[in-house]
Amino acid sequence: MGYGDSIMVTGMAKAAKKKYPDYQIIVGDRKKLLSYYDHIIFNNNPNITVESEIDLSKRTIWIEEYQGKRSYVSNADKNKFYWNEKYRAFKGEFFFTHKEIRFAQSIINKIKKISNTKLKKIIFIEPSRNTSHKNADKNNGEENKKWEIKKWQKVVHYFKNKILFIQSTYKNCEILDGVYNFDLSFRKACVVMSLCNFYLGWEGGFSHAAAALDKKAVVLFGGYIHPKTTGYNFHHNIYIDIAGSPCGMRTYCKHCEECRNLITTDQVINKVETMLAS
Repeated sequence: MGYGDSIMVTGMAKAAKKKYPDYQIIVGDRKKLLSYYDHIIFNNNPNITVESEIDLSKRTIWIEEYQGKRSYVSNADKNKFYWNEKYRAFKGEFFFTHKEIRFAQSIINKIKKISNTKLKKIIFIEPSRNTSHKNADKNNGEENKKWEIKKWQKVVHYFKNKILFIQSTYKNCEILDGVYNFDLSFRKACVVMSLCNFYLGWEGGFSHAAAALDKKAVVLFGGYIHPKTTGYNFHHNIYIDIAGSPCGMRTYCKHCEECRNLITTDQVINKVETMLAS
């Protein structure tokens, strides 16, 4: 299960628990009685039953979301996802510990000290969709969600006197100049994001994290999937609506390359300006 998928699941669990407060909520395969508990995302979540506490004699709500079974996918083959046009993303939630928040605050304080700046607004930026990352599925369309690094760099340069940019990095990812980066697990990076003002990047795990954390965001969708499916109406979403959109291709496609090329730096800058002013 991808991080973004798990985050949306927490929104489903919240809704289920509100409707059925006396039921245990299990994320997994009902037929196989198999739980898929995502410790990175679900930790401390009171709505989702941890594997060690499952009691199948109790009344249970199963949320059947796992690899190969996604509510936002109506069908799929080896080349393409066919999106469920009726699906709407569930805004998720995190439950961080005081220890996690204190750790994230130490990261932010360190970055501010190193930057020696009085800039108050912080944007968490995620420019890279590197398919060599250990968590990347090379057959899940990741390479169709990647903007040129030089375009990201122009955006960062434009706001260099207004915004402090920070970036979560990992092996072989593209690192921007003029940003302050750190190498942490996804969950820890999300705790750091909770102390930032905004998110800027592609649709994916971090965009869903930003929504769960109530962060305003500028999110790039290209022409791969529609914002009405996995986006949020309080984010500023950039979608390229041309013939073939939203394509859902699982490997490289020319349509998605055209969509990426049609996203201009001015368009992103204008969206960020609107976000900052809102």
